[in-house]
Amino acid sequence: MKKKFGINIGYHKAWRAIQKVVACIRGTPEENYQILPSYLHMMVGKNPGMHTSIKRYAQNRFAYMFFAPAASVAGWSYCRPVIAVDVTFLKSKYRGVLFVDVSKDANNQIFPLCFGIAGSENNEAYIWFFGEMRKAIQVRHELVFLSDRNQSIANGIRKVFPEARHGICLYHFEKNLKQRHAKATLINLFQSVARSYKHEDFNQLMSQLKSIDKKTYNYIMEEPPERWARSWFPRRRYDMLTTNMVESMNSVLLKGREMPILRMLDFIQEKLGE
Repeated sequence: MKKKFGINIGYHKAWRAIQKVVACIRGTPEENYQILPSYLHMMVGKNPGMHTSIKRYAQNRFAYMFFAPAASVAGWSYCRPVIAVDVTFLKSKYRGVLFVDVSKDANNQIFPLCFGIAGSENNEAYIWFFGEMRKAIQVRHELVFLSDRNQSIANGIRKVFPEARHGICLYHFEKNLKQRHAKATLINLFQSVARSYKHEDFNQLMSQLKSIDKKTYNYIMEEPPERWARSWFPRRRYDMLTTNMVESMNSVLLKGREMPILRMLDFIQEKLGE
């Protein structure tokens, strides 16, 4: 302002002015939530086949929101039956979390499936979100979910998709080991264990790991190998051992986290259309 107009103003006054201008352009957060149902109705009208849903608490307060683009609903049957689940934290006035689910198509490209918004990660939110997802995209044969070790995600999948298998992201598992100050040699050995193809190789490598650090071995085995080891996983994971594909989607949507809810939904749809 000083350089362009020769006006001296303090930082806080400039910030308040920016907030007022943004509210004029995008609407206030309160206004965004008030017209959200109408917005979702228009989304469905303009995009036949899109699945949307909204849940309210008492006094008409916002609880959860879900939407699956029409193209995602139609294209899901041509994707690999593996869904990566993750959240990103919102930074607008009322905070909350954005649920993001993606898969991979036959060309090994990231395929966005559905999105949701809630106040926080908890059992009730995930059960509702997965329930809406099941309505939108149905259940595939040999369905697999991938996520971090969040217990609410596991509870939601177990409740809504009992026929599916739930695998743990190796990157997050390794991160947990590093937080426990596991040595680099143990981390490398764990990677070899998790990525081995044969039970014999798995057992041999796990014996080595146990002989080096029994505490780390016991910690790893708290999670059944059927959830994280390639050789023991009961279904095909199509070489998807991490949730990197959904993390990539989160990075694309990074800028939208700071926007009011309606502008964020516009931003998501713009990115999906690019």
